[in-house]
Amino acid sequence: MTDTASVRSCWMCGAPADSREHKFKKSDIVRRYGAQPFKEMGGVVHCRHSEKKYKDIQGASAKVLTYNPIICSRCNNVVSQPWDQAYQQFESWLFNNSSVILQRRFILLEEVFGTDMFWKAPALYKYFVKAFGCRLANTDQQIPSDIVELLPLDYFETGWRWAFAVNKSLFAMSDSYREGFLGLGDLVRIDSRVYGKMEGYVWHMQIGWLRIHFFYNEPVPPGLGAPWTSDSACLYLGEFEPITIDEQIELIRTGGSASEISRIEAMRDNGGFKVE
Repeated sequence: MTDTASVRSCWMCGAPADSREHKFKKSDIVRRYGAQPFKEMGGVVHCRHSEKKYKDIQGASAKVLTYNPIICSRCNNVVSQPWDQAYQQFESWLFNNSSVILQRRFILLEEVFGTDMFWKAPALYKYFVKAFGCRLANTDQQIPSDIVELLPLDYFETGWRWAFAVNKSLFAMSDSYREGFLGLGDLVRIDSRVYGKMEGYVWHMQIGWLRIHFFYNEPVPPGLGAPWTSDSACLYLGEFEPITIDEQIELIRTGGSASEISRIEAMRDNGGFKVE
């Protein structure tokens, strides 16, 4: 028997949470690593750098790639399907057009979805709301009421903002490694001295070379791109460098190959990261 007292409520609708949401879209994982067992292609490792934990991943459906049940099957498989589909279209277009985007540093959403399908832009926005809501719910953090209330609405106001930026440091990596890179940042909660718990949140996802920053009731720092809301037709990309090329070289010296060190040193001597 299931202990109903231990079953969480779906953060979107309040029904019993009986579904696991992927931390990354499963399509992101399959596109990079395939649907076969990962050991057949050399293996994939899940890293938690802050805890120095490393675990082999068996495949794209591995439990370590999903959250605990914090959403119901209907919300995960029916209500949010248009949002998931909008994200999949966005992600596919993004990396099929990387060279153009990196040159001009903006994304016109009508190029992604088509002029007649621009309604998918708010659906993309709601995908990111879902992604962050699941991140909060999985760690029992307070979920702001405005993000739950906006999900069924066409017009809404919210404290959420997103910013999209190029992670320059990843361009020291090979093309295949950079393309296959997937990462989640630490969740940061900003508490208020006046109002107490949860004044704001900051978080990020890393999808290949693209860093997607999440801000709730917090300003977007200069350089990380223009704040995006669902009624904006254009994403203006920023850029940042979380680790310098000299710092990368020093890290590689602790366990990397001589050829890799020489490659990045040559990159440094020729002006640094080449974002293209």
